[in-house]
Amino acid sequence: MDEVHSRARGSLLGLALGDALGMPTQCLPFPLVRERYGLLADFEPGPPDNPISAGMAAGHITDDTEQAVLLALSVLDDAAGRGHVDPVAFAQALLSWHGRMVAAGSADLLGPSTLRAVEAIGAGADPLTTGRWGDTNGAAMRIAPIGIAVRPAPLEELVRRVHEVSRPTHDTTVAVAGAAAVAAAVSLTSPMPSTRWRS
Repeated sequence: MDEVHSRARGSLLGLALGDALGMPTQCLPFPLVRERYGLLADFEPGPPDNPISAGMAAGHITDDTEQAVLLALSVLDDAAGRGHVDPVAFAQALLSWHGRMVAAGSADLLGPSTLRAVEAIGAGADPLTTGRWGDTNGAAMRIAPIGIAVRPAPLEELVRRVHEVSRPTHDTTVAVAGAAAVAAAVSLTSPMPSTRWRS
């Protein structure tokens, strides 16, 4: 495995590991997390009083990782290798994935912005308009594949790619800014071969 693939793999593995570590604490108030876990140093199961992750096995990932994988697959569909993702196609991928989660009994995984947008898309709304109220962290949590695929400079190009894929669920300045910051941090640690970026 060359350095590029190794760094890309490391970025995605780091995302999954962090997601699994944080799974039992999501939505719990900080004082309770501190009292119950202290410094979380190992995988823990989802506690019974967690409204989202109750009953999940230790080491289980959440929709953060699953959406990042969906995005990574969409990035791989870009024949030019520039990290371009068709936002409408990605919205449909999210809708299909959500349908599978509902069928599997995991309907409560999505955050409020993504759920609202996915439901609107499912009802026939234009995916290029459904993210206008998305001001939560859903775009940032899944954006690592864009940081892997797109160079950090010019920064404007990276931000365009982030905005492009965030539009269906998080088309607000605060959400795009947060996602762009994460993508830039990942991009700075994920060198891409120059042959993938031709003008």
